[in-house]
Amino acid sequence: MPTFLVTTATGRQGASTARILLAQGHKIHALVRDSTSPASLDLQSVGAILFKGDFADVAAINAALQGVDGVFLNTVPNLQDPNSEIRATETFVAAARATGTVNSFVVSTVFRTDEQEDWSKLKDDGFPFISAYYSSKAGVERVIRASGFAYTILRPGWLMHNYIGSATKYHFPGYRTERVMTVSVPRDHKLDHFDAADVGKFAAAALLEPGRYRGKEIDLVNEWLTFEEVARHLSDAIGAEVKVRYRTPEETAEAKKKSPSVEKQAYAADGYEKSRPDVSGITAGYGFPLSTFKEFLKRETSEIRKTVGIDA
Repeated sequence: MPTFLVTTATGRQGASTARILLAQGHKIHALVRDSTSPASLDLQSVGAILFKGDFADVAAINAALQGVDGVFLNTVPNLQDPNSEIRATETFVAAARATGTVNSFVVSTVFRTDEQEDWSKLKDDGFPFISAYYSSKAGVERVIRASGFAYTILRPGWLMHNYIGSATKYHFPGYRTERVMTVSVPRDHKLDHFDAADVGKFAAAALLEPGRYRGKEIDLVNEWLTFEEVARHLSDAIGAEVKVRYRTPEETAEAKKKSPSVEKQAYAADGYEKSRPDVSGITAGYGFPLSTFKEFLKRETSEIRKTVGIDA
């Protein structure tokens, strides 16, 4: 059985990938920041071998890559250090090359990374976060394409767990206390949704069949929803009304200065996002059962209710 390294292994994408592969009897090296956390110990209890370290810890990366056949790489940007994510990817590639055993990489970036040839120009258009974030993700993809390894790039859309826990404080201030999502997009704007657990299905498949998935760059979107539709689904799930409030242009201009999330919404509202084909059909064509938003909410009902203070 092959051995795989899974990075950010306690995150939803990494944990899903690791658990799918472990369930099939494969050996997993899990790179984690805190080897004593409940999530890390939970992975260890089902067979993962833990390696404590982060994306700047070269020694930990080298150790975690020993005897590994394939790597699931899900890097995290640091906007205080715009080149950190690209550097980390270069570190993994160099260390993997040195092992002589690694033959493939599966990398998770983000939907729409391929839309601009040069994301840096968006800074001058008033979108500094968009410019830095997508430039970083595009840089990761360039490093992987040039690595010489068999590679697969996964680009998941808006991950459904953004409506759970601390993520809501970042994206929707006031949602946890008032059950109101305040947004800066038109009412008819449809947002690309995908379940992080389903990213793991694609990542595991690509690691197990690198020849079949070699060179594929796959947009992962299963459902397009307006925020009104999202609010109705959330209301049904928690048994209490969730509302949507739309910022005025003046409110958006002010909020955009302080919140990368608002900047992303304003970017979409201003028409910068290119029209895309319905990639949900393409995603479904790979044959994996994928979660709808309603199915996700049913699975996560307890956490969603805790988020808005209904359950302790």
